[in-house]
Amino acid sequence: MRRALAVLALALLPLLSGCGGEEEDDGGLAPDGDASGSPSATTPDGVGVTDLDEAPVGVAGVDGGWWAALPDAGAVRTADGASVAVGSLPLRLVTTPQGVWVSVIGDGRLVRIDPATGEVDRQVRLRPRDSEPEGLAYDGRTLWVVDQAGDRVLPVDPATGDVGAAVRVGHEPRLVAAGPSGVFVGNYTEGSVTRVVDGRGTTRNAGSCLSPQGLAEAAGVVWVACTVDGQVVGLDAESLQPVVELPDLPYADAVVADRDTVYVVGQEGPTVWTIDARTQEVTGELVLDAAPSTRENVGAALVGSTLVVTHPEVRRAYEVPVSALGR
Repeated sequence: MRRALAVLALALLPLLSGCGGEEEDDGGLAPDGDASGSPSATTPDGVGVTDLDEAPVGVAGVDGGWWAALPDAGAVRTADGASVAVGSLPLRLVTTPQGVWVSVIGDGRLVRIDPATGEVDRQVRLRPRDSEPEGLAYDGRTLWVVDQAGDRVLPVDPATGDVGAAVRVGHEPRLVAAGPSGVFVGNYTEGSVTRVVDGRGTTRNAGSCLSPQGLAEAAGVVWVACTVDGQVVGLDAESLQPVVELPDLPYADAVVADRDTVYVVGQEGPTVWTIDARTQEVTGELVLDAAPSTRENVGAALVGSTLVVTHPEVRRAYEVPVSALGR
């Protein structure tokens, strides 16, 4: 089983440019880069670069460092460079007080890693057996897991691994985010977003967004990256009605929020756009490298005062000081 994370549907393949087609193998290096971890000529001063042996997708902050999921290696890379084997095609990871949870889509399982020992201390197989765990979010009490194959999101007790009652969402859900107004799921091929509150889901069309992927809540708005259509839409966090559209953000993908500031990462570059959630305007743009769009997904996580961005096509992780991104 192989995930084509950036493919909307066969009818839309011409719109994807490099997202769903074959790419040339560049040996894992960005143009003008090298294997030493040195930034390429296009990388801004102050941005750290780590070259990886395998393509990273999901990333999360763990004890002040960052961990990344390496699907092709079937492993998670820890902050000290160690590799923890977790199974077939790990995609996302999220930190909870009980440990770091990983979605292993190829095995239909969730895996928890103890950050103190670097060992897997719990595994949960989803039922039915064809479940495909993808996006993960933690709301301070519950771990939320997207089952892409089952069009549902599942609440999981992060301490015991017990799975609660599923909540139905839209077709082919991808990513999930927890915010003050609820838990939000982007339904990629349906062009919709589901809001989950008290175990009940409400699904609404995401305005002009055809391909919702990364999303995060800030200033009462759910900010949704629309990869195929190259824009970000803002939905009222309670009604899910569109309130703003920000066009011309090519291959917008990962989204993270820090209070009233939203960071959106586009696949090409990769590029980071900063959005002021109060004024609903793009206030900054920073191109990190010369990477192409990707058949997988870029990842992003805030780790203290640093935004960590992963790009699987060039097998790199970028550490970007938030001070370089503007507010």
